[in-house]
Formats: sequence, C-alpha cells, structure tokens
Amino acid sequence: MNNKKLLSFVLSAAMAATSIFPATVYAAVSGDINGDGSITSADLDILQGYVLGKHDITEEQFKVADINLDQVVDVYDVTALRKRILSTDRTLSFKSVTERINDGITDTLKKLDIQAGGTVVKSTAELKAALSPYFSETLVNKYLTKYNDDFFKDSVLLIKPAYFDPAKYTKNGTITKLSCGCDNSYAGLYTTGPTVDQGLNIRKEHDFNSASLGQIPPGEKFNITYAHGTANGDFGHVTYKGISGYVNMAYVTKLSSTAPETIAVPDLRVDSVKYSKGTVTVSATEYNANSTVNFAAAVLAQVVVPKKDYYASKAQWTVTTTTTTTTTTTTTTTTCAYPLAKARMEQKNIKTLKDAFIDCSNKNVTAVYVEWEKDASKITLQKAADYGFNSRNGNANAVAKGNCYVLAAMFCEMARLLGYDAHLINGQVPLKVGGYGPHGWVEIIENGATYVYDPDYTLESGENGFALTYGHTVWPLQKLGEIK
Repeated sequence: MNNKKLLSFVLSAAMAATSIFPATVYAAVSGDINGDGSITSADLDILQGYVLGKHDITEEQFKVADINLDQVVDVYDVTALRKRILSTDRTLSFKSVTERINDGITDTLKKLDIQAGGTVVKSTAELKAALSPYFSETLVNKYLTKYNDDFFKDSVLLIKPAYFDPAKYTKNGTITKLSCGCDNSYAGLYTTGPTVDQGLNIRKEHDFNSASLGQIPPGEKFNITYAHGTANGDFGHVTYKGISGYVNMAYVTKLSSTAPETIAVPDLRVDSVKYSKGTVTVSATEYNANSTVNFAAAVLAQVVVPKKDYYASKAQWTVTTTTTTTTTTTTTTTTCAYPLAKARMEQKNIKTLKDAFIDCSNKNVTAVYVEWEKDASKITLQKAADYGFNSRNGNANAVAKGNCYVLAAMFCEMARLLGYDAHLINGQVPLKVGGYGPHGWVEIIENGATYVYDPDYTLESGENGFALTYGHTVWPLQKLGEIK
C-alpha cells in the first residue's frame, strides 16, 4: 500500500445537548474581540480581564463584547460568550503520539476496521473500558499508569487503535538478527570511506580497541553481511581475502545492497482535530513509515487535548488557538467597564481593597431606601453602583447615599478594577423579629477560598466587617450566608 489513505474518525465528546446553543442565537454579535476571525478562549480571556478591570478595551471591541446587547459589558456577556464558544466551529490544538504495538493484541483488534471511529476518554475508568477489548491486561495497565488520574485533571485523551494485516504490508524478505545484535538490513557491497588513506583495520571484536587482524587497502571493495548501525562505534561483519572480522561502519561507503527488501511499517499520523456542534473530528493519514524496524501489526494513536478553560467542564475538552498578530500604529479611544468607580478611585487615590471597602461603608455612605430594593431581579451591578456614585453629585467629599445593594455594588466594582474576582450577591438573611429580609453583599474568591465583604454590616454595627466568612454572625439582625 504505497498510496496515502485519508482517514476520518469521529470522536464523541459526550456533551449534553443543553450545553450547545445554536450559532444563530448570537448571529447579531461577533464576539471576536481580538479580531482574529474566530471565536475562541483568547476572546474570553480579553473579556474576563476587562470585566475584572485588569485592562481596557477599544470602542470597537466594546461593541462586539456586548454579547447580550444590553449596552453594558459585564459578567452576563462573559457567560454568553462562553456559550457561544461552545457553539462555534473551530480547530483544536493537540499533542499526538502514535505507538507501535507487537504484543498484547487480542483477536478483537484484528477484526477492527481501519476506518472505525476512535473514542474520547475523560478518566482512567473510561480509558480501561476503551482499551480492554483490544489489548491484554498488562498492556492496558501500562496505559493506565501513563494516563493516570492526575493526567485527566488537566487533559482529555482521544484514542484510536488500528490493526494492519501483515499480508498487506510485509514485503518479501526477512530481517535476520544475530545474538550479537547485528542484523542483515545493512548487508551489501561496500568500499572504504573517503577519510581512509592508509587502510581500514579488520578488528577481532566489535571494538576499535581490539586487536587488528589485517587491513583493507583504500578504495578496495568488500561485502558486509551483518551490522547494527552506521555510526562511529557500530561494527559490521566482513571477510576480506580469507580474514574474517569486524570493520568500523563510520569509515565505509555503501555501493549496493544485498539486504532483504525493507519492511514497510504502517502508521497513523494525526493531521487535525476539529470541533463542531458537540463533536470532535480527528483527521489522520494512514501511511507506510520508512523504517527498517520489525513489523508491528497494531498501533495506538493518542491525541491529548488540554482541558483548562471554563467550557472544558461542559464539553470535556478545551481549545487553544494560536493567532498571528501584526503590529500597527492606531489611535483608539478606550472605555472602562465601570467609569464611575474608576473616577471615584482616582479622586480618592484608592489603591487597596480595604481602602475601597472603607469608602463604600462606615461614615462615607448614608443609608436610604431605594425604590427597587424589594425586587432583586431588577438590581444589576452597574445600576446599583451608579446610584451610589451619582448620589454625590460630583462632590468627591460628599457622603454617598444608598442601601445595602448600593454599598455592595460600589465596592464590587472597585474590587474588580483592583483585579479581584468579585461578585455581587442578592440574598435573604434571617431577621431578629423573625422571617427573612433582602440583603446584598460581595463575595471575593481568592486562591480557591470564598470571603465575604459586607459594607452595610460595618455601617450599621460600627464593627470591622472586612473579609468575613460564611456563617459569621454580623449585626444582630442577620447571620450571613443563610440565603433562601
């Protein structure tokens, strides 16, 4: 089989249908924030960084980042972009390994059609189930060690076992190997190499330190029957004018071959990994590798795809796209996700999380009733924060006005601009008089731990409410974290 055959095997990503949203849902918004022509995790990184206040984006980027078309770029757009990435066709980056296997092959593998599909595995249990029908327990355990539980924390594995019928691939001739390690694949007519000017020693052993039994004059022709390589230190079996011994293969030149015809070794080369509508398609090429190693009837193609982005938890794999950028000189106008919070921080030189917390609580805010406070569904982060920032009427030293949601929202925006993963929480807490009342506070996740920041608690209790934990009893009316 000298012609290349293109293979295409479909690998199910085991994604629930509810995780996929039709591309037409987002047809009005590109989501291509970096402008590279594709919707990928690179765009998600830019959007998340912007929402967290780590960097600004241009006006044009702001337009395509407003995924839900509400004229605001916030965490809701992050969620929408994640969903859109799941519905966008794209090419995945991958690491491909193809191993030839001589032993441990079952009869089931011998019946496996080369065109048959591969399998996506996401755990050691799935890997064992996928390999066991085709390979021995010893071989399966080898791969379970190679791809252990730690591996599957970060990666998804796509595997494709294949069997090649020796009758279709083996050519005439058998490679014979001697006990010394030499084989007849190097057999042929040779002459001395161009650097031999006085004579080529015929050694007694496979060693240039062994005794010389004689020499082959420069330019003479001779036959080598067996060897184990052609590098310096590799020796070939030779008989010249009745003297049998070994010559250094680094100092000979092959004129013609008398070795058996080489064996074509079958292989699979993975060319691409692409995602579309919940399915991963791997395209591979079947070909005969140019090698003189012994024939291997089976191969196992392994495609490793990293799992490190948000949507990996739903799709069971992730996408890494390499983009090419060009440097151009342009004049752009940038916009901030939270302009009022940014302006306040510049006015008061707020540079730490505690400075931001104090500015949004204690003596800096006056508690007032806000007409929409009873309907938490109508309270957005920016709406609540803007109410508080605007209540100062441009006076940097004026006391702001607002309720618990306003205080928390102002602090949340400042925290994000400082680079923290902050979230405004709309919940209910138990009241001293019984029942529950609405309340708002902020969660900040740091190093996997969740901390609670409740500016309203500091205001009404006069105590230090900085960096609480859930279950902490705050002021007498509530116990934080009992959300209905």
